[in-house]
Amino acid sequence: MAQVQRAVLIAAVLAMGLGASPAASAAASAHRDVPVMPASSARAFGDSMGVDVRLTYLTSSYKNFDPIEARLKELGVRYVGDGFCPTCEYQIDRLQRLAADGIRANLGVGNLAGGTASIDAGLQVIKNRLRNSVISVTTINEPDISGNVNWIADTRWFTHELYTRVNADPALASLEVIGPALVNRGARAALGDLTADLDRGNIHPYPGGAPPLHNIVDEFQLASKVSANKPLVATEIGYHTDTAGDYAGHYGAPERAVAQYMPRIALEAFLGGIERTYIYQFADLWSPSQAQQYGISGAENSFGLLRWDLTPKPSFIALRNLLRVVNGDSAPVASPGGMRIRLDGAAPDVRSLLLRSADGSYALALWRTVSVWDYIGKKDLVPAPDRVDVVLGQPVALARRFDPVMSSSETKRWDDPSRISVDLAGAPVVLRLTPPGAATDIKRRAARKRARSRCATALAARRKHHAVTCCKPRRRAARHRSHRHRRMTWSVACVSARRG
Repeated sequence: MAQVQRAVLIAAVLAMGLGASPAASAAASAHRDVPVMPASSARAFGDSMGVDVRLTYLTSSYKNFDPIEARLKELGVRYVGDGFCPTCEYQIDRLQRLAADGIRANLGVGNLAGGTASIDAGLQVIKNRLRNSVISVTTINEPDISGNVNWIADTRWFTHELYTRVNADPALASLEVIGPALVNRGARAALGDLTADLDRGNIHPYPGGAPPLHNIVDEFQLASKVSANKPLVATEIGYHTDTAGDYAGHYGAPERAVAQYMPRIALEAFLGGIERTYIYQFADLWSPSQAQQYGISGAENSFGLLRWDLTPKPSFIALRNLLRVVNGDSAPVASPGGMRIRLDGAAPDVRSLLLRSADGSYALALWRTVSVWDYIGKKDLVPAPDRVDVVLGQPVALARRFDPVMSSSETKRWDDPSRISVDLAGAPVVLRLTPPGAATDIKRRAARKRARSRCATALAARRKHHAVTCCKPRRRAARHRSHRHRRMTWSVACVSARRG
């Protein structure tokens, strides 16, 4: 009876709010003072990135497709952009292979010289052979610098024909039609409104040696003259690394600077509302001597994330690492929600993006809009670090720091942090934040992964000695003093049989 009365009294006290200590009440109040930072889906961020390829350039670095395919898979993008040759069997085969890898394409279909016949030919092949490969088609590229004096009328006519033909066929109607990208500022107003004949607007916001998307507001305003408020796709953006040449208006940047800028392109574009961003381009096309032979400038031949021999540039590594550390391959999250996070001491040039993974963990990306390269004076800039304190207004079981420009591995970790100090210079920093519930699930998955790894090692060892082994992780419960609480661990069960 006494036990029952004591339980009732405790419940009453807790209900009156008197059970918490003053320190705990103060902590809870402090947590409520930290605002909720909205999150986006990590998968959506991964889906926002693509690269431009040149699968029909058989005399270039794309001649051997196997290493190109392997590098695309390593990078982790799920979209490529290319022009389309409907009679090129090798390109069709390569696009089908990429689709099997989960990599789909945006294709430029048809050309002015071929008229509507070229549009029909391209759409017919997409319909019959590439329907699982292609997500969108693009109209004429940069027509205002083509030299065609009738480019305005021709572009409007061609875009209308492409859009009409796509939407007239039920098998193709789900394809997005992306409008033309223009170069000159006055060209947008000259071309005028095309919203009736496109699903997405198009921009090529090349930074020209400056920090990425420093002109994003201007680009949106210019694009609105053609595509109004329809979603925007950047079908080209990137940096060339030829700093020796003199290309007024489109300056280059060295590989060191581009490595810091490339992940910032991805982050700025997604944060700014660009639906998908295609990096121009995946690989440099030719060796310097070949480019000179073909009359290709050093700038035009050095936009790649890969060198002409397909070795990675630092920008490839930085973008690959970013996609990995923010978990861009996570399953989709319908309602990402947010976390109670405040940034103390952040200067006006500090930017942030919070991404949620399907496992309940978050990635907080932090970066500055600072320059790391003087493209006029052609010299490196090393901005002094700026300290930002990340205040966590809710429990976090584990926090890990990543520096994707350097590595995909964590560089520091904290258990149960409430405040994390981050020094930001020119490169972005990512904090992986794992709430208590998600931490348990993540640890279980890690244990299963380690168990599978031990199984694979055991299997390889037994195969080496001509034994057949079947290994699989097996869950077991470790009992504590109170049998009501069990800790789940993972062990390896291996059964082997010697070959006869």
